[in-house]
Amino acid sequence: MTSPASITARAVLLPGAAREAGVGELAERLHERGVEQLALRRAPVVTVVLRSAALRELARAVDGLLEIDLGRVAVAGWRRYDRLRRTAMRTCPDRVEQVELFEHEVTHTCCPRLEVTVDGNRVGELALELGVALLLQPLAATVRGGMLVALGPGDCTVTVSVAAPEVGPILQRKRTLHVATMVDLRRPIPLIGRQPARPPATPGADLTA
Repeated sequence: MTSPASITARAVLLPGAAREAGVGELAERLHERGVEQLALRRAPVVTVVLRSAALRELARAVDGLLEIDLGRVAVAGWRRYDRLRRTAMRTCPDRVEQVELFEHEVTHTCCPRLEVTVDGNRVGELALELGVALLLQPLAATVRGGMLVALGPGDCTVTVSVAAPEVGPILQRKRTLHVATMVDLRRPIPLIGRQPARPPATPGADLTA
């Protein structure tokens, strides 16, 4: 069986766009905010060719940063979700419980610094802020032996944004997804640390709500 394709932040920010088309849109948005000039402000000489090349490479770098698995973001938040953690601890080593998750939000933020180099020499840099916010509607979760094994029906509104501290917002979009399609539950997902060893078999995010 092949693994289902993960849903990434790119699918929200650049929905349906082929790779080069997405890079093109990012380059256009970066240019609108004057980002290439900002990134090259320390370069001794800025030609049209250099500005164009820098803009395209910055767009490619931003596109690469969007390969964030939204399901993993949700799971990372749930490992800090108090109701889920308590349920996970109660179910060790082999109990099963269902817990209702109220509406809650899981966020993920990273602040990379991109470098612009020419012939191996750094001529510029750009600080970015990439944000992912998952607003999850109420849904039921089934926990067995400290691990998430099933999710009931429920939707999630995902917001992905790219900004630069020196110029402000660059691009932001939202998309509503079904949680069950976002999180890969073909295998149980551990919610707490290392689980205690099971006895030999016999025959026969911090998030609160």
